[in-house]
Amino acid sequence: MAESLRCTQDEIRKKLPYSLKGLADLAYNYWWSWNRRATKLWERIDPEHWREYKNPVKLLLDTPGERFKELLRDDDFMNLYELVMEQFESYMNPQSTWFSTNYPKWDKPIVYLCMEYGISKSLPIYSGGLGILAGDHVKTASDLGLPFIAIGLLYKHGYFRQEIDRNGRQREIFPEYRPEEMPLKPVLDRNGNRLLIEVPIEDRIVYARAFEVKVGRVRIYLLDTDVPENGPDDRTICDYLYNAEMDKRIKQEILLGIGGMRLLKALGIEPGVVHLNEGHPAFANLQRIAWHMDDGLNFTEALSLVRGTTVFTTHTPVPAGHDRFPIEEVRKRLSKFLEGREELLELGREGDQLNMTLLAIRTSSYVNGVSKLHAEVSKKMWKDLWPGVPLNEIPIEGITNGVHTMTWVHNEMRKLFDRYIGKVWREHTNIEGIWYAVERIPDEELWEAHLEAKRQFIELLRRKAIERNERLGIDDPIPAMDENALIIGFARRFATYKRATLILSDLERLKKILNNPERPVYIVFGGKAHPMDEAGKEFLRRVYEVSLMPEFRGKIFVMENYDMGSARLMVAGVDVWLNNPRRPLEASGTSGMKAGLNGVLNVSIYDGWWVEGYNGKNGWVIGEETTEPETEADDAKDAESLYRLLEEEVIPTYYENRSRWIYMMKESIKSIAPRFSTHRMVKEYMDKFYSKAMSNHIWLTRDDYSGAREIAAWKDRVTSAWPKVELRGASVKDGKLEVRVYLDSLRPDDVKVELYYGVRARGYEIEKPHIVELRHPEQAGENEWLYTYEGSALKHLGDPCWHYAVRIHPHHEKLPHKFLLGLVKWLGLD
Repeated sequence: MAESLRCTQDEIRKKLPYSLKGLADLAYNYWWSWNRRATKLWERIDPEHWREYKNPVKLLLDTPGERFKELLRDDDFMNLYELVMEQFESYMNPQSTWFSTNYPKWDKPIVYLCMEYGISKSLPIYSGGLGILAGDHVKTASDLGLPFIAIGLLYKHGYFRQEIDRNGRQREIFPEYRPEEMPLKPVLDRNGNRLLIEVPIEDRIVYARAFEVKVGRVRIYLLDTDVPENGPDDRTICDYLYNAEMDKRIKQEILLGIGGMRLLKALGIEPGVVHLNEGHPAFANLQRIAWHMDDGLNFTEALSLVRGTTVFTTHTPVPAGHDRFPIEEVRKRLSKFLEGREELLELGREGDQLNMTLLAIRTSSYVNGVSKLHAEVSKKMWKDLWPGVPLNEIPIEGITNGVHTMTWVHNEMRKLFDRYIGKVWREHTNIEGIWYAVERIPDEELWEAHLEAKRQFIELLRRKAIERNERLGIDDPIPAMDENALIIGFARRFATYKRATLILSDLERLKKILNNPERPVYIVFGGKAHPMDEAGKEFLRRVYEVSLMPEFRGKIFVMENYDMGSARLMVAGVDVWLNNPRRPLEASGTSGMKAGLNGVLNVSIYDGWWVEGYNGKNGWVIGEETTEPETEADDAKDAESLYRLLEEEVIPTYYENRSRWIYMMKESIKSIAPRFSTHRMVKEYMDKFYSKAMSNHIWLTRDDYSGAREIAAWKDRVTSAWPKVELRGASVKDGKLEVRVYLDSLRPDDVKVELYYGVRARGYEIEKPHIVELRHPEQAGENEWLYTYEGSALKHLGDPCWHYAVRIHPHHEKLPHKFLLGLVKWLGLD
């Protein structure tokens, strides 16, 4: 295979005239995917081919040599080619980047592992939001100049191509993709031969080849086991993304985590920071711990080193979204890897299961949810890991997702931004002040740009409908869609909690909404149901069934095979982006961010990112502005709210108050574009997590791991003594608090004793707690210390509306979070 891939590259180079040789390099770097001039360049070569595949390597392979000779004589094409190549060279070899300016001494890569990546339609290794987010993260890391390396898997059949039959049933088509026709290259060893990674699975070695995908300045390495050195079953490990077979899922996650780390070692790459995006790659940390133990560290030392340098992002508040496997099944598949290191499996144990999210949390110092609300939900979900720690102090932060602006902004909007904001927005997307200049855009120009986006989307919808009708032998004419009418878009995974059918709850009422001749409304649905999700497929079938009813024919459309290509046109080409999940099951959501960036107005449940994004002027909230969890019983109430919003606010504003609508479009752009960009998100990861993890790496590894040995010895001392540590009593007399603490073998420097108080919320919960550290203890006996406090903090003691307590927890200046160990003891003063 490596030989055939090299032949492919040679074939392209030989075919291209000397003056167009740069196309070969450009084709193998996904930088083109977010550069409009570059995509225009590919389109000029063969518009039909480009529209079908969006794959420059296949385009160059399939284009006859005579066509390139024609292009040499096309001055417009050659001028565009020279401009694109100049921009590409400038991007790839910058004088400085945001990262090099702000972190000039950084010398280790950040390694990012994820099960899927949504870079482009031509690399079909993504299924939905997780992959698109990972792809946007990688692109932004490139833009900002981070020393970033990503690791994933190459799936022979990708996720699936969706077809919908005459009855609305989803059919999953799994094409076989040919690596030699894709923008990726084989990873070779020093001798120029195919590099093979050895991954221990069960009682044998499974071999994995690797491919390199260039995304601007960032490299993604993808592993695959389809090599002749493996047996037939092992060759199919990477056949399908999210394989439903438990055996294959476990092996995929072993390959991603353990195989990914072994690939880095084979390439001589030592990570400074490791970022686990979801729990799937958590086995990577088992490999890292094992290696450090091989180097002479004990288990606690190795775990401290790995944990201190690991970031973990959890993406789902849905329990079923966290991979759990019977621990004996995992032990069986890791038997050759473990060989006496059984304690590694205990890191992920949850009863008789191994929980990949739990494994990731227990081996990471920096854990985050993907919105502020999701962080709070995650704290409640995993609170038992930190018994006695108040929810607001559980070490899970919120870093809200974002989108890669240059990928998702429509070309017409980009032109307006360039003209009225200045091109500074491209490199400084997250600076809010820049976006105030959106106000300068004349209303008529903004509206015309939006109408052009709608025309392009309507044409895509028409083309897809024609293709489907031809496939199914349907002769019905395609209903025309009026670009001036209100179009509502709903496109996301057809999971039941996302409630795609909510707007169909009252068909009589919906019929009146959509069929008003003076104020017509269209609804377009897109999205796939997981192959194993029969309930989700039934939702899709129901939507299709309603779309065929006479009263909704030509008013409700179901778009087949929604993918990145469709999404880029849809998020800009509708007027309203509808999002109505059952709260709080939407961890973040990024499609609404993409829509808002393009001036499309969100109509959404108050969940995920919209809790932070909604400002009262940039869209609407379905139901109440509350984050209280919902149940199925709330569906009717939310449906009523949605209908009322459409009837009384959304539709009247669109048709009767165009100036107000355009005002809201501008408000949407300027409030959403900077705050929900991946430029803001990645910079936040750098500030909150990556920089701290890198500092940990430096301290933990210096002087032959002296830091790791020191913190591990401290942890062993603390955990050994903690059962005997005791808050023996507290008294308040004449405004003076005295607390007696028994520390056993610990010293006062090993702990912090704090006064914790505030207005009582429920029971012993405190709404906004105040914390005062008690300092300068005096020895009061053997291993016993007296802590005292005098001050205004005690003035509400005795008031039944206030709650007071004293607590003690371990302290070390190098501990990333004071409750990382989950150890705390309390003594009430009430």
